Amino acid sequence: MPWSRPSSVPVGKVWCRFKGRDKNGQPGKMYQIRDMELSDRKRCLDMMEETFLNDEPLCQILDIKSDIESVTTIRNNWESYADQGICIACYTEKDGMPQELVGFNILVVKTIDDNEEDIDNVAGEAWRKLLKTLVSAENLVDIFEYYGVDKYLTSSGLTVLPAYRGQNIGAKIIAAREAICSTFDIKAAATVFTARSSQVLAAKCGYQQLAVLPYERMLLQGIDLTGCDTPTAILMARTY
Repeated sequence: MPWSRPSSVPVGKVWCRFKGRDKNGQPGKMYQIRDMELSDRKRCLDMMEETFLNDEPLCQILDIKSDIESVTTIRNNWESYADQGICIACYTEKDGMPQELVGFNILVVKTIDDNEEDIDNVAGEAWRKLLKTLVSAENLVDIFEYYGVDKYLTSSGLTVLPAYRGQNIGAKIIAAREAICSTFDIKAAATVFTARSSQVLAAKCGYQQLAVLPYERMLLQGIDLTGCDTPTAILMARTY
Protein backbone atom coordinates (compact mmCIF):
# COMPACT_ATOMS: atom_id res chain seq x y z
CA MET A 1 0.00 0.00 0.00
CA PRO A 2 1.19 3.59 -0.57
CA TRP A 3 3.42 5.08 2.12
CA SER A 4 2.01 7.81 4.32
CA ARG A 5 3.67 9.96 6.94
CA PRO A 6 3.36 8.48 10.42
CA SER A 7 1.38 10.57 12.86
CA SER A 8 4.27 10.39 15.31
CA VAL A 9 6.11 12.96 13.17
CA PRO A 10 3.78 15.97 12.83
CA VAL A 11 4.11 18.18 9.77
CA GLY A 12 5.99 21.41 10.37
CA LYS A 13 9.47 20.09 11.07
CA VAL A 14 12.47 22.25 10.12
CA TRP A 15 15.10 19.97 8.60
CA CYS A 16 17.91 22.41 8.03
CA ARG A 17 18.97 26.04 8.55
CA PHE A 18 21.85 27.67 6.72
CA LYS A 19 23.35 30.99 5.71
CA GLY A 20 23.55 31.83 2.02
CA ARG A 21 26.54 33.28 0.25
CA ASP A 22 27.47 36.94 0.49
CA LYS A 23 26.53 38.79 -2.69
CA ASN A 24 27.47 42.25 -3.98
CA GLY A 25 28.93 43.19 -0.63
CA GLN A 26 25.75 42.18 1.20
CA PRO A 27 25.77 39.42 3.82
CA GLY A 28 24.04 36.21 2.80
CA LYS A 29 20.45 35.64 3.83
CA MET A 30 19.41 33.00 6.32
CA TYR A 31 17.36 30.10 4.94
CA GLN A 32 15.43 27.20 6.35
CA ILE A 33 14.30 23.96 4.74
CA ARG A 34 11.12 22.62 6.27
CA ASP A 35 8.07 20.51 5.62
CA MET A 36 5.69 21.95 3.10
CA GLU A 37 2.70 23.18 5.05
CA LEU A 38 -0.76 22.39 3.65
CA SER A 39 -1.46 26.11 3.48
CA ASP A 40 1.52 26.51 1.13
CA ARG A 41 0.74 23.60 -1.17
CA LYS A 42 -0.80 25.65 -3.99
CA ARG A 43 2.04 28.17 -3.87
CA CYS A 44 4.66 25.41 -3.99
CA LEU A 45 3.01 23.55 -6.86
CA ASP A 46 2.53 26.81 -8.75
CA MET A 47 6.29 27.34 -8.42
CA MET A 48 6.94 23.88 -9.81
CA GLU A 49 4.60 24.47 -12.74
CA GLU A 50 6.02 27.88 -13.57
CA THR A 51 9.72 27.18 -12.96
CA PHE A 52 10.45 23.45 -13.13
CA LEU A 53 8.42 22.80 -16.29
CA ASN A 54 10.30 25.64 -17.99
CA ASP A 55 13.77 24.54 -16.85
CA GLU A 56 13.81 20.74 -16.92
CA PRO A 57 15.44 19.48 -20.18
CA LEU A 58 12.87 16.80 -21.06
CA CYS A 59 10.01 19.19 -20.38
CA GLN A 60 11.69 21.66 -22.72
CA ILE A 61 12.34 19.25 -25.59
CA LEU A 62 8.82 17.77 -25.36
CA ASP A 63 7.29 21.25 -24.95
CA ILE A 64 5.26 20.13 -21.96
CA LYS A 65 3.95 23.63 -21.22
CA SER A 66 2.11 23.68 -24.57
CA ASP A 67 0.28 20.43 -23.81
CA ILE A 68 -2.47 21.47 -21.41
CA GLU A 69 -3.60 17.89 -20.83
CA SER A 70 -0.06 16.92 -19.84
CA VAL A 71 0.28 19.87 -17.46
CA THR A 72 -3.03 18.95 -15.81
CA THR A 73 -1.93 15.32 -15.38
CA ILE A 74 1.44 16.34 -13.95
CA ARG A 75 -0.23 18.71 -11.53
CA ASN A 76 -2.60 15.96 -10.40
CA ASN A 77 0.36 13.61 -9.91
CA TRP A 78 2.15 16.21 -7.81
CA GLU A 79 -0.97 16.67 -5.70
CA SER A 80 -1.09 12.94 -4.97
CA TYR A 81 2.62 12.90 -4.10
CA ALA A 82 2.13 15.86 -1.76
CA ASP A 83 -0.53 13.83 0.07
CA GLN A 84 2.28 11.68 1.50
CA GLY A 85 3.30 14.68 3.58
CA ILE A 86 7.03 14.47 2.93
CA CYS A 87 7.61 17.30 0.42
CA ILE A 88 9.99 20.04 1.56
CA ALA A 89 10.31 23.74 0.81
CA CYS A 90 13.06 26.31 1.30
CA TYR A 91 12.30 29.78 2.65
CA THR A 92 14.25 32.84 3.59
CA GLU A 93 14.26 33.13 7.36
CA LYS A 94 13.84 36.04 9.74
CA ASP A 95 13.94 35.66 13.52
CA GLY A 96 13.61 31.92 13.06
CA MET A 97 10.41 32.17 11.03
CA PRO A 98 9.91 31.32 7.33
CA GLN A 99 9.46 34.29 5.01
CA GLU A 100 9.76 34.09 1.21
CA LEU A 101 9.38 30.76 -0.59
CA VAL A 102 12.46 30.26 -2.78
CA GLY A 103 12.71 26.52 -3.50
CA PHE A 104 10.68 23.33 -3.45
CA ASN A 105 11.28 19.60 -3.72
CA ILE A 106 8.58 17.02 -4.35
CA LEU A 107 9.67 13.98 -2.38
CA VAL A 108 7.99 10.59 -2.64
CA VAL A 109 8.45 7.33 -0.77
CA LYS A 110 8.12 4.30 -3.03
CA THR A 111 7.34 0.93 -1.50
CA ILE A 112 7.78 -2.54 -2.89
CA ASP A 113 4.00 -3.07 -2.78
CA ASP A 114 3.08 0.02 -4.83
CA ASN A 115 0.96 -0.68 -7.90
CA GLU A 116 2.63 0.04 -11.22
CA GLU A 117 1.07 2.83 -13.28
CA ASP A 118 -0.43 1.99 -16.67
CA ILE A 119 1.68 4.45 -18.66
CA ASP A 120 -0.06 3.80 -21.99
CA ASN A 121 -3.29 5.20 -20.55
CA VAL A 122 -1.77 8.28 -18.93
CA ALA A 123 -3.47 11.46 -20.14
CA GLY A 124 -1.31 13.89 -22.10
CA GLU A 125 0.92 12.78 -24.98
CA ALA A 126 3.96 14.83 -23.95
CA TRP A 127 3.81 13.69 -20.32
CA ARG A 128 3.31 10.09 -21.45
CA LYS A 129 6.55 10.29 -23.46
CA LEU A 130 8.43 11.87 -20.56
CA LEU A 131 7.09 9.33 -18.08
CA LYS A 132 8.10 6.43 -20.35
CA THR A 133 11.61 7.87 -20.46
CA LEU A 134 11.83 8.16 -16.68
CA VAL A 135 10.45 4.66 -16.13
CA SER A 136 12.87 3.23 -18.71
CA ALA A 137 15.74 4.70 -16.68
CA GLU A 138 14.27 3.56 -13.35
CA ASN A 139 13.85 0.01 -14.63
CA LEU A 140 17.55 -0.34 -15.44
CA VAL A 141 18.14 -1.23 -11.77
CA ASP A 142 15.71 -2.71 -9.25
CA ILE A 143 16.40 -0.43 -6.27
CA PHE A 144 14.51 -2.68 -3.86
CA GLU A 145 16.65 -5.67 -4.78
CA TYR A 146 19.89 -3.73 -5.20
CA TYR A 147 19.78 -2.32 -1.66
CA GLY A 148 17.65 -5.02 -0.04
CA VAL A 149 14.97 -2.55 1.07
CA ASP A 150 11.18 -2.47 0.98
CA LYS A 151 10.99 1.31 0.52
CA TYR A 152 13.13 4.17 -0.69
CA LEU A 153 12.98 7.93 -1.08
CA THR A 154 12.78 9.48 -4.52
CA SER A 155 12.07 12.88 -6.03
CA SER A 156 9.64 14.06 -8.68
CA GLY A 157 11.19 17.48 -9.17
CA LEU A 158 13.31 20.11 -7.47
CA THR A 159 13.35 23.78 -8.31
CA VAL A 160 14.88 26.99 -6.99
CA LEU A 161 13.69 30.43 -8.09
CA PRO A 162 16.15 31.94 -10.60
CA ALA A 163 16.83 34.97 -8.39
CA TYR A 164 18.08 32.69 -5.61
CA ARG A 165 20.31 30.38 -7.60
CA GLY A 166 23.98 30.36 -6.74
CA GLN A 167 23.22 30.23 -3.01
CA ASN A 168 23.81 26.47 -2.68
CA ILE A 169 20.10 25.98 -2.02
CA GLY A 170 19.72 22.97 -4.34
CA ALA A 171 22.56 21.13 -2.58
CA LYS A 172 21.10 21.91 0.83
CA ILE A 173 17.69 20.63 -0.25
CA ILE A 174 19.25 17.35 -1.42
CA ALA A 175 21.36 17.11 1.74
CA ALA A 176 18.20 17.47 3.88
CA ARG A 177 17.16 14.03 2.66
CA GLU A 178 19.64 12.46 5.09
CA ALA A 179 17.76 13.80 8.13
CA ILE A 180 14.43 12.90 6.52
CA CYS A 181 15.49 9.32 5.83
CA SER A 182 16.86 8.95 9.35
CA THR A 183 13.61 10.21 10.87
CA PHE A 184 11.40 7.92 8.81
CA ASP A 185 13.74 4.90 8.86
CA ILE A 186 14.33 4.98 5.11
CA LYS A 187 17.64 3.34 4.21
CA ALA A 188 18.04 4.39 0.57
CA ALA A 189 17.29 7.22 -1.85
CA ALA A 190 17.25 6.99 -5.64
CA THR A 191 16.31 9.45 -8.38
CA VAL A 192 16.54 9.69 -12.15
CA PHE A 193 18.41 12.94 -12.78
CA THR A 194 17.72 14.41 -16.22
CA ALA A 195 19.67 17.67 -16.23
CA ARG A 196 23.47 17.84 -16.38
CA SER A 197 23.50 20.38 -13.55
CA SER A 198 21.42 18.15 -11.27
CA GLN A 199 23.55 15.11 -12.14
CA VAL A 200 26.68 16.98 -11.07
CA LEU A 201 24.97 18.30 -7.94
CA ALA A 202 23.74 14.84 -6.94
CA ALA A 203 27.26 13.41 -7.27
CA LYS A 204 28.56 16.16 -4.97
CA CYS A 205 25.85 15.17 -2.48
CA GLY A 206 27.04 11.56 -2.33
CA TYR A 207 24.80 10.00 -4.96
CA GLN A 208 26.40 7.25 -7.05
CA GLN A 209 25.63 6.46 -10.67
CA LEU A 210 23.80 3.15 -11.02
CA ALA A 211 22.71 3.26 -14.66
CA VAL A 212 22.66 5.54 -17.70
CA LEU A 213 19.92 5.83 -20.31
CA PRO A 214 21.09 7.50 -23.55
CA TYR A 215 18.11 9.40 -24.92
CA GLU A 216 18.74 8.05 -28.41
CA ARG A 217 17.60 4.67 -27.08
CA MET A 218 14.08 6.06 -26.63
CA LEU A 219 13.71 6.20 -30.42
CA LEU A 220 12.95 2.46 -30.16
CA GLN A 221 9.79 3.46 -28.29
CA GLY A 222 8.94 6.19 -30.80
CA ILE A 223 10.13 9.00 -28.53
CA ASP A 224 12.43 11.50 -30.21
CA LEU A 225 14.48 13.50 -27.73
CA THR A 226 16.95 14.71 -30.33
CA GLY A 227 18.27 18.13 -29.42
CA CYS A 228 17.92 17.75 -25.64
CA ASP A 229 20.83 19.65 -24.10
CA THR A 230 21.46 16.75 -21.70
CA PRO A 231 22.03 13.53 -23.70
CA THR A 232 21.27 11.00 -20.97
CA ALA A 233 19.16 10.31 -17.93
CA ILE A 234 21.16 8.93 -15.02
CA LEU A 235 19.73 6.77 -12.25
CA MET A 236 21.63 7.79 -9.13
CA ALA A 237 21.26 6.57 -5.57
CA ARG A 238 22.79 6.42 -2.13
CA THR A 239 22.19 4.79 1.22
CA TYR A 240 21.82 6.36 4.66
